Amino acid sequence: MVEDITGRRGFRTGSAAMEPTIKKGQHFIARMVGADFVPKTGEVILYRPPASWTDPSSQPDTGFRIARIIGAPGNSVSCCDATGKVVVDGRSLSEPYVSAHPASAADFELDVPPGRLWIMGDNRDISADSRYYQDTAEHGTIAVSDVVGVVDTRSS
Repeated sequence: MVEDITGRRGFRTGSAAMEPTIKKGQHFIARMVGADFVPKTGEVILYRPPASWTDPSSQPDTGFRIARIIGAPGNSVSCCDATGKVVVDGRSLSEPYVSAHPASAADFELDVPPGRLWIMGDNRDISADSRYYQDTAEHGTIAVSDVVGVVDTRSS
């Protein structure tokens, strides 16, 4: 991992969970974030998974994982609408980066609690993301404070 003066660090993904956006083994750059981070739906993030999440898709050299923010604090998220799309606050998401249709084989519906995020990989058939951990104490969400960086998908 290399950090430059702007707080950006280089990483390599150990998982295919974000394909086609970021391929397994590919280098990517993340802008490190602090306590003032304000999450935005659609951002690809680097995060520390909750202790209850154990899965081989974690980054082997850092313990971090990569996913896309689907639901920010206060959003209502569900899957899927009649056309197979994820719905956030009553609106179907346009997700051209998703590798398969429908957007999720697993159903879900929840209001994202304050200070939490609902996240999903772009390769939904293999991504162990919020859907996979719905039965945990966190109901599949991660803490905003567990986000360590925002991935620059333009450099991927």
